Amino acid sequence: KVAFDWAKDLQIAYKHCRSFGFAVQAGGNMGVWPWLLSKKFDQVLTFEPGTVCWSHLVTNIADSFNVDMRACALLDRIVQCEVRNDKPNNLGAQYVVPGLGQVLATTIDLQMSDQSGCDLIYLDIEGAELLALRGAAETLNKFHPVVVVEDNGLSERFGSAKGDVERWLAKEFGYKVVARPHRDVVLV
Repeated sequence: KVAFDWAKDLQIAYKHCRSFGFAVQAGGNMGVWPWLLSKKFDQVLTFEPGTVCWSHLVTNIADSFNVDMRACALLDRIVQCEVRNDKPNNLGAQYVVPGLGQVLATTIDLQMSDQSGCDLIYLDIEGAELLALRGAAETLNKFHPVVVVEDNGLSERFGSAKGDVERWLAKEFGYKVVARPHRDVVLV
């Protein structure tokens, strides 16, 4: 219910998209966000490292012909990870710990190497947003997509403070904050 209540926040990001060809989204969770994005974008690439969420994601968006699903995490390098959850009653609270486990982390740039455009990057990955965006530097520089990140302070587990994502995007690529719906930050 919460995800669908917050789905209207996508409209804020859509207002700033120049086109609707390609969107990158992570964490795919149970499929709500990639499914919603698939209704607007020609192609959606979604990432989900958690095995329980992955099985629900695959089931819930199996009929979405334009969603490419990857069972891995996004960071700034290729590395093995462990998926953890400090809130077992909330599958949306899963996060990765680099250097441990059996789950692969990759970068947006590696996954985008054969794409001709990117219009939106939408990340809700429990604090790893800055790391994932550092792994998207080429994509950001080449395509200048709208970026939406959840910024609720969980980034501290990865060594960065709340607001570091927007400061880094401003300094490195000239991004500016245009909205702050709920816990998200929309940057163009």
